[in-house]
Amino acid sequence: MQHTSFRSTLALATAYDLRIDLWDLKNGFIQQKIDVEHLYMECPDGYSKELDDGTPAALHCLRSIYGLRQSSMLLHERLTKHLTRNGFKQLKSDKCVYVKGEGAERQILLVWVDDIILATPRYDEAARTQFDTALRGEFEVSPWTSGEASFVLGMNVKRDWEAGTLHLSQPGAIEKLAMKFGLTGVEKRRPTVPMDPALKLRRTPQEFIVPASTFDYQSAVGGLLYLALTARPDVAQAVGVLSRFMSCPGQDHVEATQQVIRYLFATKDHGITYSRDAVGAPHLFMHARKSSLAVEDSLRDSTNVIAYADADLAGDEDTRKSTTGFALMLHGGVVSWMSKLQPTVALSTAEAETIAGVEAVKQIMHLRLFLRELNQEQLSPTTVWEDNNAAIALAHGKEQSKRAKHYQMKVVFLNEQHQRGVFSYEKVGTKEQVADQFTKALPRDDFCRYREWMGVRPPSTTTV
Repeated sequence: MQHTSFRSTLALATAYDLRIDLWDLKNGFIQQKIDVEHLYMECPDGYSKELDDGTPAALHCLRSIYGLRQSSMLLHERLTKHLTRNGFKQLKSDKCVYVKGEGAERQILLVWVDDIILATPRYDEAARTQFDTALRGEFEVSPWTSGEASFVLGMNVKRDWEAGTLHLSQPGAIEKLAMKFGLTGVEKRRPTVPMDPALKLRRTPQEFIVPASTFDYQSAVGGLLYLALTARPDVAQAVGVLSRFMSCPGQDHVEATQQVIRYLFATKDHGITYSRDAVGAPHLFMHARKSSLAVEDSLRDSTNVIAYADADLAGDEDTRKSTTGFALMLHGGVVSWMSKLQPTVALSTAEAETIAGVEAVKQIMHLRLFLRELNQEQLSPTTVWEDNNAAIALAHGKEQSKRAKHYQMKVVFLNEQHQRGVFSYEKVGTKEQVADQFTKALPRDDFCRYREWMGVRPPSTTTV
């Protein structure tokens, strides 16, 4: 299961009052029968390595075990057969997502290794009981599996049924990371942004690299990457920059990493908030006044995906490569994002923005297919808010330029998807470009504004 599928399902569950339940298969991998007749393994320590006659001994595997290459496949195939027998349909866009029923009776099921997440209508207790009975008849289920899920895949899920919101956060993981590196102390001046906009990080000469015994830089950035990919998109840009120096961290990189951890600890209760009534967000109204969209079109039903795409030209000090940033919004919260160094050097802002647009449109295509299979088809093109006129003109096929001939394939791809009605660019001002926070470090006011527009806030804040 992809993170985008998981967050999109939570957004839909918020909009349609679906309850989230969690089942955990007990020792899921070792419950499966092996798919080959003769498979042997070396005897582990504590067992005799030889038979009574002195010949080498080995264990004959009758069930799959952890570490076996086909173990996960065997579990997935058995689970898919069981779910298909019980009326679930496997999606083509994500093979670990299944759907059953339509309309008010719709059920969405997600699989993460041996964890099963089921979204069902809030008051349909019979559907949950039927699923639980069938699952326990086929698999051994962990004894602590029961009731509505409040902790899923390492993330806290907090529902406010009256307000129609769902809040996804990871305070436990943040506290664990901060404690590991001794950064839980109360400070007079807590960082309000994950990275200082004036900081320009570069590769560290070999003689100034900080050893792991002083600060385990790789472990710290690895923990931050996990948070940046799950429920804290506001640190994605900072973590993306820090991950470029895994082999050569200096003291300035260590201090920047510590600032990100301190920022997360100071805002550990922040997370992505999805809302049932996410129509009419103020920033969409602002965009509509400056675009070709009518206000009523921009404030359309929140089941439509809204995207932002941006790039920072030559932002990397060492390679002069640009950074791609995009964000896809659904029901008031971000469901997919990227902050990534581009693979090649862009020679102009239009080229950097086009590369970012291609990445955003590829993700849009996947998300539109995913939603269509869940009976949430996007009937109109997905609006992509872009702040570069040249990139918009190239993507819409309104302009040809000899300066674009070396990346013409990307331009043609965007032309084709625009003509097919997959997306449509709309102009947005730089001060309203949400994806700007994924391309570079920003001042506090801009950063906090974009963070709020993405739906990243404390659980007590329910406004959209």
